[in-house]
Formats: sequence, C-alpha cells, structure tokens
Amino acid sequence: MLDNATHSGSKLPVLVVDDEVLIRMMIADELRENGLPVIECGDADEALEVLQSGAPVSLVITDVRMPGSMDGAGLASVIKRDYPQLKVVLTSSEQPPAGVIFDHFIGKPWDFPSAVQHIKSIVGA
Repeated sequence: MLDNATHSGSKLPVLVVDDEVLIRMMIADELRENGLPVIECGDADEALEVLQSGAPVSLVITDVRMPGSMDGAGLASVIKRDYPQLKVVLTSSEQPPAGVIFDHFIGKPWDFPSAVQHIKSIVGA
C-alpha cells in the first residue's frame, strides 16, 4: 500500500518486500516515522507489479528468503536487469547468496537507528 500522506516532491517511496507481515510492518513503520514514504509488498510478484505499473520508487528493500515464484535474491536480479538505476538492499539473518547483484545488505535483526540512517543516506534524505 502506498503511503500518500508523506509522498511529496523528491521523496519517492521506499518499496519494502517481506513475506513476514509483522517484520514488514515494523520496517515500514520505522521508515515512515523517520520521514520516508513506503510501499509495502508481501512477495516478489507483488513488488514487480508495483515496479511494472510505473510507480516511482527510490529504493527496494527485500528479504532474501521468501516463498512464491521467486525469492528476494531472484527479485534483486530482476530489478538490477530491468531497472538498473534502482538501488536494492537485501536483508536477511543469513549472508546473501553468492552471485546475487545488489547494492547494500542489512543483517537481521535490524539495528533500527543504524539501518534507517543507512537507508536515508542511500536515498539522499
């Protein structure tokens, strides 16, 4: 869901993709509380629908392990192929798989102050 209340001008939404709804909500809420608009998706297919719709997005944060037609590593690969200018942050409690192209990695569980600062620096907020 798009958070239109904080979407303005140069502040493009961050796309948060995680199949675990409570974790996704915690990440999204923390980003919103720090002034970043957020679009939430529960899997890679939903995230690709958002991107294919032409919705403007500043950054994609995706969990590595997700059920469905592709996991977060697969999503990162598709994004880097089809939207090469878009930054991708992988997040997981494990190290990212070898060979996956992404821009940044944040280990779970998140240290929220540090992670939010890192994300804000990536999007220039």
